[in-house]
Amino acid sequence: MNKVKTAISSPRSWAFGLGLGVIGALALPLIVPSRGSPLDFRETQKPVEKPATKPVAPVAAASSSSSSSKPATTKVEKGPFKVEVALSGIFEATRTTEVSIRPKAWALPLVVERGVELGMSVKKGYILVEFDHEKIDKMIQDTEVENTLTDLALKQAEEELPILDKSLPIDLAAAERTKAQADEDLKRFLEIDRPNSERSVHFTVKQAGEYLEYSKEELKQLEKMYRSKDLTEETEEIILRRQRFQVEASEFYKKEAEQHRDQTLKIDLPRQEQRARESAVKQAIDLAKARALLPLNLNQKRLTLAKLKYDHAKAAEKLADLRADRETMTVHSPADGLVYYGRAERGQWTSGAATAQKLHKGGIIAPDEVFITVVSPRPVDIRATVEEKDLYALTQPKELKGVVTPTFDPERRLPARLTSVVSVPREPGKFEVVIAVELGTDQTAIKPGMAASVKFIPYRKDDALTVPSTAIFEDDSADPLTYYVYLAKPDKDGKFPKRHIKIGKKAGAKTEVLNGLAEGDEILTSKP
Repeated sequence: MNKVKTAISSPRSWAFGLGLGVIGALALPLIVPSRGSPLDFRETQKPVEKPATKPVAPVAAASSSSSSSKPATTKVEKGPFKVEVALSGIFEATRTTEVSIRPKAWALPLVVERGVELGMSVKKGYILVEFDHEKIDKMIQDTEVENTLTDLALKQAEEELPILDKSLPIDLAAAERTKAQADEDLKRFLEIDRPNSERSVHFTVKQAGEYLEYSKEELKQLEKMYRSKDLTEETEEIILRRQRFQVEASEFYKKEAEQHRDQTLKIDLPRQEQRARESAVKQAIDLAKARALLPLNLNQKRLTLAKLKYDHAKAAEKLADLRADRETMTVHSPADGLVYYGRAERGQWTSGAATAQKLHKGGIIAPDEVFITVVSPRPVDIRATVEEKDLYALTQPKELKGVVTPTFDPERRLPARLTSVVSVPREPGKFEVVIAVELGTDQTAIKPGMAASVKFIPYRKDDALTVPSTAIFEDDSADPLTYYVYLAKPDKDGKFPKRHIKIGKKAGAKTEVLNGLAEGDEILTSKP
């Protein structure tokens, strides 16, 4: 080791000495594996300035790598210390009124006829947008006609139901009476009418036969009498002729009676019996149908009337809704303010460009779509996003004040105050904050939606003890977690002692020390 030092310190050649110094520095950890070695890798990365006049400067650098030199150190400083949090935000109006159409009955597209200009200052009641109303006017007219027909049908049903209600027992009694009469007719036909008809036709045939026999016998007696008496020939002929016709007529009547008898027995009576039986069956069916269906028909009429009343009420409601929708086709401003297109989301008008394409003649606006927001230009807040690492610093002071710089006027400074912090993240690692800002009467150029930067100083101390954050180390074996530094003065064993400290706030590359060190104490900047 001494030989190496001697070779390096020889002033023969500056270049030769520099080379041996580098070799010695690289070989030193292998030759002297001491815990207190002064070699610091980060220090060797620093550029070496060439000496202006003296070529022996490298010799001094080489000698600094010896065991007697110290690692890089720093001193505890006392002075002003502050924690700054810088945010970017948007001026956001505290009073906004969204404008949209929420039709109750109109379901077709809303077609723009004309719309208001972006940024226009309007008063309450000013016409913002007019929609084409030709189709809704036609629908209102058709609905009025339908309502008239529904009203007539309702009145008719209301008149019919009481009548049907009263006629139900009468119709049931009539059906039962008709059934009873049909049964009686069948029974009478089978027991009385048919036997009488059969006896009647048989007796008619018998009577006709008797009349025929009487006529023939009378003719025979007349012929016999005229042969024995002396009568004139003309009188005889008249009487005989009349009697012969009587015989002929009796024969005819007998044949008629026989034909009537046959038709009655073979055709008429069987048909009458069939009709009587069918009538009895049919009336039984009609009675069963009347008993089953007449009450159902009455209930159906009641339900029909109830439905007509419901439909009439719904139709009237629809007509009223259509008329109300017709009124909304002309959109009036709900408040005084500035016209913004679309809807604001956390102070930003993300849908303004898309909405601008719709608010012209022929553009289509969807129902419930917020197409305009009327914004009161004052008062305004600032909505900003803070990273999670800075959230704790903002939430510690009871009342945190800051400074706002409008983007459009970087020279302007406006007083600000943190008013609220959203307790849950808006997105991973980011939280929303609302900041009150005092614009004053001369800041008319600032409008909602413009950008700004905000600076807060949540912590400030004029006489804080600070050290580089890289010089502080964590003792993860302790519970709770503690911090320590290495003092720059080694002990008798050549080791650098640890000193446990209590830390405060961190700002940039510096950390505040609350306890354990004093101003001017020298510590190592890295682990030995």
